[in-house]
Amino acid sequence: MPNEDNAPDRDSLTAKLQTWLAAQGYPLEMRVAREFEKKGIRVTSSDYYVDDESGDYREIDVTARIPLCNLANLNGKVPSFLCPVIECKSAPGKPWVLFEGGVNLHPVASVAQRFVLNAALRHWDRYAMRIDPSKKPLAEILPLFDIGRAPAYSAVRSSLGKNREDAAYGAMVSVTKAAYAVANMYPHVGNLALHVAVPIIVVDSPIFGCKLSESGEVQLEPIERGTIVWKKGVSKAYTVHSIITIVSEAALPALCDDIAKTASHLRRSLPPWTSQA
Repeated sequence: MPNEDNAPDRDSLTAKLQTWLAAQGYPLEMRVAREFEKKGIRVTSSDYYVDDESGDYREIDVTARIPLCNLANLNGKVPSFLCPVIECKSAPGKPWVLFEGGVNLHPVASVAQRFVLNAALRHWDRYAMRIDPSKKPLAEILPLFDIGRAPAYSAVRSSLGKNREDAAYGAMVSVTKAAYAVANMYPHVGNLALHVAVPIIVVDSPIFGCKLSESGEVQLEPIERGTIVWKKGVSKAYTVHSIITIVSEAALPALCDDIAKTASHLRRSLPPWTSQA
């Protein structure tokens, strides 16, 4: 029989542990995974990848692997997947600032410049070149790849104090490395898969878009989702830019819908690939 005299001690320990867990960001990771599952997207929490530069194993918070073909009827074709790669950053009192003025890519380029298995890049480029945004805007057919009208070139997470944090930079480096690694996870004949990996950062703090007015004043606008077209690439990647989606936790359900819609369109429109193509 439990000793009821120890109940206050257990309650105190539980409260301390809950506070510690919240400070480490674990609850956000768990909520993100649950939201994906609620939308019918199976995920892996605390996944691992090999850092292409150091060769070390590193952790990424949440990944998904959404089939883009009938895996039971491949007939010699290489299986393909849409792979959201998600870094979760929890710091409710520290807002993120996205500096607008990034490269406003053509819709074709915003699809082509994604992390894809290196051996399948030509196949993916051919697919991107077939997209005609004059017929249907990218936001309607492949909303996950739409960078919006005001992409950013970088981001910072503010401490609202004197010290300048590098949490945003670290998160962007980590999630782009992870996306490149996921895209090239199965590169060998007999164990080959076409992965289209999309780096995403989910935050539980406010996000602001930042730009200058005509008179040179700083203007801040609250946003729930933004895109960074980042010129810092991954060392062995062939993309000119790293395209990163940053989204608030509140906007996560809408992002999941866009992921599902993008996967659905890719299933219908992405031609099968063979390693010889």
